[in-house]
Amino acid sequence: MLPKGGYILWPAYFDKNLSKSQGRRIPRKIAVPDPRAKEVVEASKRLGFEAYIEEGAYPRRWWKKEGKVIVRAQGISKSELIKKIALELFNMRNTKP
Repeated sequence: MLPKGGYILWPAYFDKNLSKSQGRRIPRKIAVPDPRAKEVVEASKRLGFEAYIEEGAYPRRWWKKEGKVIVRAQGISKSELIKKIALELFNMRNTKP
């Protein structure tokens, strides 16, 4: 069940390999190739949001059971949340240890 102030985010929203019509929701320049639900949760938690994974498949890619991420974030719109998480994912992937 979706908590109050929660959003469902699919890894496909952040996938550089997908077109907008296939489900990507951010500009390709800040997208990452093949994001995983675990990475989206980690990026959300780094930003201070509560997040967890539930089973599921993105409706446009029903055959790929990648899971969905539930993020609890009040006072922010879904599109703003997606952009913040996308930037954090991008930074996570592009920083060298």
